[in-house]
Amino acid sequence: MLRYLILLFLLISITITVPNPVKAEVFTATGLVDIPTGRVLQHGIFEAGTYLGFQQGATDRASANLADAVAVRLDFGLFDRLEVGLTHLWNEDTADPATERTANLKLLLLKEPEAGIVPGVAIGIEKLGNKIFSSDTEAEGGEMPAAFLAVSKTFNLPRVHLFSLHVGVGTQRFAFEEQPIGVFAGLSKAFQPAFARGDIATFLAFDGSGVNAGLRYITSNGFQVALGAETLNNPGKRRYLASISWTNEQMLEQIDETKRLIRRATALVVETKRAISEKKATDKATETPPPR
Repeated sequence: MLRYLILLFLLISITITVPNPVKAEVFTATGLVDIPTGRVLQHGIFEAGTYLGFQQGATDRASANLADAVAVRLDFGLFDRLEVGLTHLWNEDTADPATERTANLKLLLLKEPEAGIVPGVAIGIEKLGNKIFSSDTEAEGGEMPAAFLAVSKTFNLPRVHLFSLHVGVGTQRFAFEEQPIGVFAGLSKAFQPAFARGDIATFLAFDGSGVNAGLRYITSNGFQVALGAETLNNPGKRRYLASISWTNEQMLEQIDETKRLIRRATALVVETKRAISEKKATDKATETPPPR
């Protein structure tokens, strides 16, 4: 645990000197609207997709610009402990439109069990190495990374049933005004209505910018659509988000379930054959020999 705390200190120390917040990664595989959680993707799970950002009231831009930010992203899990995200972003919401290629890393310190009081705890860093895939040695005007520590816990309450609470601390975009470090928090809840033929997850989050809300629909084949809004507390700076992605998590779960059914069917066949053999042996042993 000590080495993890030292690692977190190093991550924070490299970003604490830059006062300007950076924009978030939105609708990441294990995040809420735009805040991280204390969970990571399991080994072999990946999510690939794109997201768009729309700034409310941005009428001064050219009409050809449909969105102020467009990104394609790939997130994948390794060893049930590490989550890696790669993003290619086209950012039009600046005086000088730019293209960025960045990476996010998240390391799971504690895994939340299915039952118990232990929460999930993870540390990470966003926008690691601006232009990391570029041949340039300097990232002129690049944004500095943001480090964070996130904690997540699922509760089961009467009527409300299962919902998850997420809290954390971080630098850069999570910071309050001129403070180097700030806090973030969020709530998430999943529903499985019969009419949806899939899962619906709702999010409510607070980061260094304001209050954000979102909704994600996940089909049984892994296709996902997400919608959200940032800074609901400031209508003049409200920003809308849309994301489309696909994950292999549901497919792997179906494969695992098929394997379990095959193993169970095989065990039943073996037990049936054994029972038939034992019955034949018993019948043969109790069979009355014919009279001579």
